[in-house]
Amino acid sequence: MAGGTKQHADVIPKIVDARKLVQREQVLSGTVPAEALERLLAAVESVDGDVRAELSFSRDLNRHLVVEGGVSCNVQLLCQRCLQPKPETVDAPVRWGIVWSEEQGKSLPRDLDPVIQEGEELNLYQVLEDEILLNLPMVAYHEEECVARDRFQFGDDSQEAEEQRENPFKVLEQLKGSSGKS
Repeated sequence: MAGGTKQHADVIPKIVDARKLVQREQVLSGTVPAEALERLLAAVESVDGDVRAELSFSRDLNRHLVVEGGVSCNVQLLCQRCLQPKPETVDAPVRWGIVWSEEQGKSLPRDLDPVIQEGEELNLYQVLEDEILLNLPMVAYHEEECVARDRFQFGDDSQEAEEQRENPFKVLEQLKGSSGKS
């Protein structure tokens, strides 16, 4: 590689042509700026640092265009017990088959996830972001006990609150009764 291209080699390009990368058996290794992944930023409390990815483009024995590797990042998720940030490392393995239509995707072997390249452009950031989002935990909890067990309340308190709460129709009943008297 020339000295000029080596400087930018650590940032993975957003738009690529997978066919050309497969022809060259290219390996992309580097980072994706977190600020470029808006859906990920909306799904987590924060992303700590950049997203790291390593992708190897090749053909398999059946001549499918294949991308193998992985993507990883550190994020902060909201603990569902104490509602405080909880660090989480996301490591998503990647094994894609590049296709140009859903029909072609259906003919791929099961071990390849179909990724559709429209025309000559593949938005690599979008596909990597999909992988991260799919690998986020459904719910996040701190490993240690972050909220004391005695802070959890059970049925008795809620029944008392229910009895104390006024029936919303009682006001209407009173209004109806007072308008009928006049």
